[in-house]
Amino acid sequence: MKISQENKELTKMKILSAGVELIIEKGFKDASMREIAQRAGVSNPTIYNYFPTKEQMLYAYIEWKHQQTREILGGIEGFENYTLREQLQTLIETELELYLEDREFILQISEMVFHSSSLKLDSLYATNRLFVETAAEMIAIAIEAGEIEKPPFEEYLPKLFWDYFVVVVAYWVKDESESFENTTQFIDHSMGVIEALLQSNLLNKASELGMFLFKNHLLSSLTRFSTKQSRFTKMKRKLGEVLHG
Repeated sequence: MKISQENKELTKMKILSAGVELIIEKGFKDASMREIAQRAGVSNPTIYNYFPTKEQMLYAYIEWKHQQTREILGGIEGFENYTLREQLQTLIETELELYLEDREFILQISEMVFHSSSLKLDSLYATNRLFVETAAEMIAIAIEAGEIEKPPFEEYLPKLFWDYFVVVVAYWVKDESESFENTTQFIDHSMGVIEALLQSNLLNKASELGMFLFKNHLLSSLTRFSTKQSRFTKMKRKLGEVLHG
């Protein structure tokens, strides 16, 4: 009997939830795929159809939270009228709120990424598509509305914002202050800096300076080097002709 897509998604979420629970209880290393399958109420072959490895569960969890965050933001009345800073900050705070229930699980991911070689940061970055797309949409709307000027290298800003979010999460999992007050202040202060940079003309000016230095100094240096190389090659050729002439 053919299983519907809806039932497949339900089974996937059931396995994922069981995996998160067991990894929190026993640790990533000691939680086995067989135990996760038992807790989820599925067969051993079934779990591997959905998640070939435990690492795939980590990535699926993060992508799931990105999807939930996007849905929550889409349901906020008047969200389109928020400033860019308010939208980006709400994006971060919403995702952290979703992580809160499974904070120990996120801590294990963080430890594996930053303090061991068992999980590569590049692999974690492969989960960021929805997050990056959401940030890109916010930035594009702010540019179109005239809230900020079109910054140089606009296409890279959403990915840089993901980098910033990874730093925020790494800070949050270590934050022992009451109600994560330190994380709140860290986000407020750092977002203030990001807002000031985007609203000022500093990025454009810095880009212009970089292009000036590249065109007038680096390129000329490369040209001089190339000319010297060419002269040296000609001298070698003439010397070779003399010696073998």
